[in-house]
Formats: sequence, C-alpha cells, structure tokens
Amino acid sequence: MALSRTGSIKIDEEEYTAIIKGKIRQDLRRYLGTGNVTIGNKDGEGVISIAVDEIEIPTWRFGFPSEEGLAQGEGEPGDDLGPADEGDEPGKGAGQGHGRRKIIIDLTPEEFAHYFEEILELPRIQPKGDRTVFEEREKYNTLSRKGPRSLLHLKRTFFEAIKRAIALGEFRPPDKTIIVPQNDDLWFTSFDVVKEPKNNAVIFFARDVSGSMGPAERKVASFLCDLCEFWLAQNYDRLEKVYIIHDDQAARVSRDEFFTVDWGGGTTCSVALKKIYEIIDAEFPVSQWNIYVVYLSDGFNWSTDDEIFLDLLGEKILPIVNQFNYAQIAIHRPWWPAYGKSGAQTFSSPGSLGQQILTRFPSVENLAYAEVKTGSFESAVDAIKRFFKKGT
Repeated sequence: MALSRTGSIKIDEEEYTAIIKGKIRQDLRRYLGTGNVTIGNKDGEGVISIAVDEIEIPTWRFGFPSEEGLAQGEGEPGDDLGPADEGDEPGKGAGQGHGRRKIIIDLTPEEFAHYFEEILELPRIQPKGDRTVFEEREKYNTLSRKGPRSLLHLKRTFFEAIKRAIALGEFRPPDKTIIVPQNDDLWFTSFDVVKEPKNNAVIFFARDVSGSMGPAERKVASFLCDLCEFWLAQNYDRLEKVYIIHDDQAARVSRDEFFTVDWGGGTTCSVALKKIYEIIDAEFPVSQWNIYVVYLSDGFNWSTDDEIFLDLLGEKILPIVNQFNYAQIAIHRPWWPAYGKSGAQTFSSPGSLGQQILTRFPSVENLAYAEVKTGSFESAVDAIKRFFKKGT
C-alpha cells in the first residue's frame, strides 16, 4: 500500500530528526562549549533547545563535478605570505561564500539528561543520609461501595450483576439474558492515603556584586547556573532555588536581579555565608533538605575577612550541605600590581580566596573548586563535571 504524500513527509521528517539527534549526542560536549543550548525551564519540565548546523542531505545532480580544485601553487609549505589585505582581516570585509544556517532542535528533559549524563560521565546523585521526607497523597488503588458515577468500576459492577443473576436463577446460558446492574451491584474506584518518600533539594547561588562581573562573565555564569539547576532537578523530586548577592552586605533577590544588579561597594565575602546559614536555619531543616551552594566570586576580598569566611565555611556550612561549589571567576585586574606595591593591604589579591579555600580544606569530600573563564562556556561545562562528579 502506497503512502500518502503527507505520510511520506512525516517519515522523512522523523528520519531527519533522528539523524540530528544522533549528531547532538555525538557532539553534545562541543555544543555545550559554545553555549548554544537553551534550557527553557530550569525545573526540568520544559524543552531544551540546541542550535546545530544544518545537515546537507545528499541529492542526485545532473552532470559531472568540476575539474577545478585545490593545488600547491607557487611557494613552499610554511612560506610567509605577508600581511593580510584589510578586507581579509577578521571581522572586516564582506566575505564570500555561503554560510551554514543554524537550525533549532528541541529535546525533552529526559533525552537531554541522558545525553548530558553520558557525555559528561556524571553519576546519579545520591541523597545525603536520611534527608527524605514522606508526603501523604491519595492513591487510587482500591474499590468502594460508594462514590461518584464518574468513578464507576464497570468490570467489577458487571461481575456483581452476573453473580446476582446466577443466584436468582436468571442467568441460564446459552439462553440470551439481559443483565441490568442494580444499586447493590455498583462498585466504585476509590483511594487510600499513602505516604511516599520525596527527596527535596535546595540550591543557593551567591555572588559578589561589587564590580566582579561584567556582561561576558555574567553570560557564562548564567549558563553555569542553568546547568546546575537542570541537573539537580533531574535527580530530585523537588528543587528550590535561592539567590543571594552581596558587597559588604548580603540580600536575597530574584533570579533576574542576581545577574543584573551591581552595587559597586566593598567586598566582604563572609556576609554571603551568614545569609545562607540564616535562610537554611529558618526555611530548610537540614533533616529534610539536601542542600547545595554555588558561590561565584573573583576571589577578591577584604583581607581581614578571609579568616572569618574560612571559619564560617568550615564550622557552619560544610557540616550541613551536600556540596559547596566555589566557582572562581577569572578576571584580569591590570591595576592590581601597582595597587599592591603601593603598600595598601586593604584587600587580598584577586583570586586568593579560592586558593585559601583549597589550602584550608585540601581533602574535604563535599567541597569542589572550579575556575570559570570570561567568555568560555567550555569552562562552565568543566565546572559542572567538577561539582557533580562525586554524585553527592
């Protein structure tokens, strides 16, 4: 039987999509490294969109390929060709040839999570200890004599009606018998209240807003946060997000504010940890919540605050969290050498806080460090591997 034109197109479309998804699976690490992945819903329920190069489908063409091609030409390999013409410099001139069009492919969270787990070699996360709560819910797994007509259990009702007919002698096969259920025959689908285990998690994102991140750094940091949220959402039944910004004071903000606000004040990193601990104590009982922290900083801190930060981290935060992840935002500060030589010791040098964390806690199981480079989405992907490689 020949397929209709519409049916044939549908099959071709499905085959093309399968080819594209196979390419995504093969090259997912590269696509992640370019940042061309948009996670529409951080709770793991929406679609994940990936911009991929259009694939050219082989087709039959009339004639023969041109004999013109590439050859060595004059000169030897490695010869200096001299300066490029102005129009040949990167970013200048109109250019020639046909560019490759990007197409957007949507994946379900389950598909993307599978590829993500496979390519990055991430283990599934194991909830910490007994941090599992039991939630009551109605489960329709039983029958009742009472209930609404919409929940009438037809099979059991008809079975009861046949039993009644047999008992009354009204059912005499092979004679035709009309079975009409009576009120006493009715059974309805009903429910029991059951307790189901739920693994809840909360992730705290905190960052210094005293001028430590420009637009390029924020874009990479936002991508990193998206990937953290997505992966945790795939491993827990419920995920809450908390965003904290600080200079020498800390405040809880919305996600939009987290990536847009700049205060430009001083830098006291310990206030972020104090705010995190305060919110955990008030809203997220340690016995019921799996707790994660991602702290984004350029490692630049008020020098007298370094020890306070490290003490808080070791005494208050690390004992109660599943994982504390420190993301070092690599920012070049050309003015620092001259500032440091001037004798001003108000601040520790840029990047030093991360090194102090590693020195103080060299082998702590639930602490991870990663460097995130300006404009490098690849470094954000590497950070995800470091943060979640232990499955904690």
